Amino acid sequence: MHRQLKDISIVIPCLNEAACIVTLYKELSQVLAPYSCPYELLFVDDGSTDNTLDVLSVIAQTDKRVHWVSLSRNFGYQKALKAGLDAAKGHIVITMDADMQHPPTVIPQMLELWLEGYDVVNTVRKENSTSSSFKRITSRLFYRIMNALSDVQIPEGGADFRLLDAKAVHALQNCHEDFLFLRGMTVWIGFRQTQIAYQANARYAGQTKYPFKKMFSFALCGVTSFSVRPLRWAIGLAGFFALLSIGEILYAIYVACFTSQGVSGWASLAILVSMLGSTILLMLGIIGEYLGKLFMQCKQRPEYIIKEQCIKDTL
Repeated sequence: MHRQLKDISIVIPCLNEAACIVTLYKELSQVLAPYSCPYELLFVDDGSTDNTLDVLSVIAQTDKRVHWVSLSRNFGYQKALKAGLDAAKGHIVITMDADMQHPPTVIPQMLELWLEGYDVVNTVRKENSTSSSFKRITSRLFYRIMNALSDVQIPEGGADFRLLDAKAVHALQNCHEDFLFLRGMTVWIGFRQTQIAYQANARYAGQTKYPFKKMFSFALCGVTSFSVRPLRWAIGLAGFFALLSIGEILYAIYVACFTSQGVSGWASLAILVSMLGSTILLMLGIIGEYLGKLFMQCKQRPEYIIKEQCIKDTL
C-alpha cells in the first residue's frame, strides 16, 4: 500500500495548562516544519480556570493553523479528547497531552509507520525512574487487572498518545458512550495497529490532573466498559461462598447437637451473616455498577457541551 502524507491534525486536551502551551506549540511547530502537508493544532480547553483560553486565543490570532474548542465546564480528559476527535479535519489525527510528557519528537516515527500502512499507531511508555514507586506499581497493577477482566487487551504502559487514520477516527466518532475509555475503544475498533515505545518527559509545569481517586475511577470505567466478566466472577464467587456455607452449616449442626458449646441462635446468625450477607452485597455492588452505567447512558445527554470555539474553515 502506497501512501502519501496528507493533512494532519494534532488534538491536545488542556486543563489549566497555560504555562505549557507556548512551549508545546513551539516544539510542535519545529517538528512539523519539515513536512510540506498542511496541519492544524487543535487544542480543547476542558473548563480551565486559569488563563489557558487567553493563551490559546493569542496564538490562534497569530497562526491560522492553531484552532481551539472551549467546553462549557470540565467534562474530563476522555470527553475532551473525544471533542477534539469530533472536530479534527485531518486525514491523520494525533492525540497527545499538553503537559509535554508526550514528546513531539516521536511524531515523525508515527508518521513513518502510517506511511508503511498502519491505521493506528499506539505508544507504550517506558519505565521512568523519576516516577514514584507507588505510581509505577499502581499503573502495572491496573493494566494486569484490566487485561484479566476485560475482553480487550491493552499493552502495559499504554497512553492516549497515538496516531489515528481517518477511518479509525470515523469509527470512534460513531461511538457515543457516556463512560468513555478511548484506550480500550481504540483496540476494540480493530484496523491495522502497531505500537512504539517512548520515554516520557517530566511534566513541564503545573500539577497532575490524575490523582489516585481519578485513577481508580478511570480503571473501574475501563474494566466495566469492555467486559461482563466481573458479573460472571460474582456468580463464581457466590458459588464458592455457597460451598463454604455448606461446611459452616455442618460445623454449626455438629456444635449444636454434639457439644455443649452451642449458644441459642448462634448457628443461624453465623451462617446468614458471614456467608450470605457478604455474597449478596458483593453481587449487588457489581450489578449496581453496570445498572448505573445503563441509567446514565439511557439519558442520552451530549458527551460534552461546547461554549465557544475558534475553528478555521481549512487546515
